[in-house]
Amino acid sequence: MNALVYDTEIKKAILGKNEERLPNVEYCAGWRDFANMGISCLCAHDLAADRQHVFMDDNLGQFGELLSDTDLVVTFNGIGFDNRLLEANGIIVPGEKNYDILAEAWKADGLDPTTFDFKTHGGYGLDALCEANGIGKKTGHGAKAPVWWQWGKLGQLISYCLADVALTVELFRRIERGDALKHPKRIGEMFTLRRP
Repeated sequence: MNALVYDTEIKKAILGKNEERLPNVEYCAGWRDFANMGISCLCAHDLAADRQHVFMDDNLGQFGELLSDTDLVVTFNGIGFDNRLLEANGIIVPGEKNYDILAEAWKADGLDPTTFDFKTHGGYGLDALCEANGIGKKTGHGAKAPVWWQWGKLGQLISYCLADVALTVELFRRIERGDALKHPKRIGEMFTLRRP
């Protein structure tokens, strides 16, 4: 399948609940302040070519070219976050091309994928789904990515983003095959996500 799996990281940090501001770190206004977050790194895996790509300030525009040549764009929370971040930076992911694994997991459990309530929608994260299915764990937490960017830890930032893409690719391959997934919240229960 001519599919592209991608993930983004941001430049400005977001202050978490009960967190203190770090000295010499820039913050945006929160998780909906897409216009001011900035894109520090975008990693993608072109499944047809089996090739990974890293996009940063010097080549971010080339992601749009890659996007136009693909039939399907796969994300984990792309509808709620990554696609909106790209749009705020002038890159549009066409809705008809989008396949969001998180939204599909919510739909598979009868939840509305367009609204978020932590009581019902929490616990379906990339780390939880991958760990439940024996794929592995995330290599860090996304909240640290903008700090790594600002502190010049670019290798750590890129490695983290690429690792998230690799987890998403493995989840997608299982979904594409029609495999049932182990439920991340209900031990011993399986559920099946819609295939693209």
